[in-house]
Amino acid sequence: MKLLIDIGNTTTSVGLWKNNKLSMITSGKNNKLLSILKKYSKKEIDNIFFTSVISDKENKRIIGKLKKIYTSSIKQIKATRVLLGMTNGYAKPKHLGADRWATIVASFILYKRPLIIVDCGTAISIDIVNRRGVHLGGYILGGVAGYSKSFKNAYHLKNIKIKQDTTAQMKSFPNSTQSGIEEGYLLMVISAIENTYSEVKKNQKISPNVLVTGGNGKIISKRLSIKNKYDSDLVLKSIGIISNHQ
Repeated sequence: MKLLIDIGNTTTSVGLWKNNKLSMITSGKNNKLLSILKKYSKKEIDNIFFTSVISDKENKRIIGKLKKIYTSSIKQIKATRVLLGMTNGYAKPKHLGADRWATIVASFILYKRPLIIVDCGTAISIDIVNRRGVHLGGYILGGVAGYSKSFKNAYHLKNIKIKQDTTAQMKSFPNSTQSGIEEGYLLMVISAIENTYSEVKKNQKISPNVLVTGGNGKIISKRLSIKNKYDSDLVLKSIGIISNHQ
């Protein structure tokens, strides 16, 4: 059995991987990692695999704490130029987020076709993979919190928070400041994804698979007009798939 850990900018997710299945998934704020790990302390863990987008200093501290809890080997999956036949499209490969790289590699292993992978977390990333398994690059957009903060200098807008509690398609243009900001955000993200889809489909001569994940991904997935698959645990599953080849 393997322990999988995905450390994001603000949230950490942990799960168990056995027989190609993910189970016992727990998520919480990064500073709650140790309390999260207590839930797995009595499990027979053979190996630990993790991705992280925080500093190397913090990663070393976390590895040290893991070693005090487990005798298992610990493997950090980092962004590299090449992994399992996949090629990283970044000019400086290590600058690509490790979580993004993991989903890119594992998703192509699964689908073997052009991909658009959308991760709606603290920031929103849109990564593109061609039919040969080459990562072509990707876009990064502001997440909900960042988008809201962009109005901080506008007196009448600075205190409005995006609720995103509805998935229903608007039947008319927004008619309030609240809905204008909320729908404006969704329009920005959805348009970026759908425009990217059109470009990839045109260039690759085949419709790409669109995969959506992240805490704010569910509403985006439902509002897209193109076929897509939402998976809240895509990063952890990707770490598990990669671990099968390590």
